[in-house]
Amino acid sequence: MTGFGRASADAGERRLRVEIRSVNHRGLDLKIRGAEPDAFCDAEIARAVRAAVERGAVTVHVRDESAASSAGVDGARVREVFQVLELLRQELEIEEPVTLATVGAFMGTSPRSELGGEALWEALGPAVATALAELRTMRALEGAALAADLGTRRARLEELAGALRTRTTALPEKFAHRLEERLGTLRQQAGFDPGRVTQEVALMAERLDVSEELVRYETHLHHLADLLRAQEAVGRKLDFVIQEIGRELNTIASKAQDAEVAGLVIDAKAELEKMREQAQNVE
Repeated sequence: MTGFGRASADAGERRLRVEIRSVNHRGLDLKIRGAEPDAFCDAEIARAVRAAVERGAVTVHVRDESAASSAGVDGARVREVFQVLELLRQELEIEEPVTLATVGAFMGTSPRSELGGEALWEALGPAVATALAELRTMRALEGAALAADLGTRRARLEELAGALRTRTTALPEKFAHRLEERLGTLRQQAGFDPGRVTQEVALMAERLDVSEELVRYETHLHHLADLLRAQEAVGRKLDFVIQEIGRELNTIASKAQDAEVAGLVIDAKAELEKMREQAQNVE
């Protein structure tokens, strides 16, 4: 599911901004981006995200707002950097003078990153937690809308299950009667075996019986309803149940060999495919 969360934190003399975005993904794809990567902080951010999010492409941005928030030119900072560079020039006996371009290049770095590791995470952790909470709130709102849509489609699949049961109930008898009529003209032929014909007719009628497949289909629909009411993460379970419903529909269409049943199965599979697409967004 999609979502966004942000928060800020003071880390020493720096002001850090945390932004966390998520978009749809089958699994959890996490990317952490910061101006100054810190292995300890990155590991803690990853741990926090994995505890809060199970599915989605999640990107965590950590930005230093200190330079961006300062208006104009920091004259004191320019002088400080110039003095340090000038001392280094004299110490290293470099003939080229220190210019404003050189000062600007060094000011582009972050010399005041005195915090790192556990100390940096102690300052940054609360902001990450706040951003994740905001992200989860947005995802929960989207999840409620998805649940409503999936519930409507599940109800439609249940209607189609009823129509399939009504249509397929008479199919074995219908096809057996048709075969009897067709074979009636063959009963007078030499070598005709009435017992074998009866067995083949009975076998054909049994093969056309899809009652077991319909029972499993309806059972999966009830399981689907339970998942849509659940409060925990059910995205992967939805994928599995939808896949099982599709298998039962394929078997029903294959065994029934009936145009009306085929039409009902196509309608059901169209709804199922829409559910499959939506289920990719569900955590």
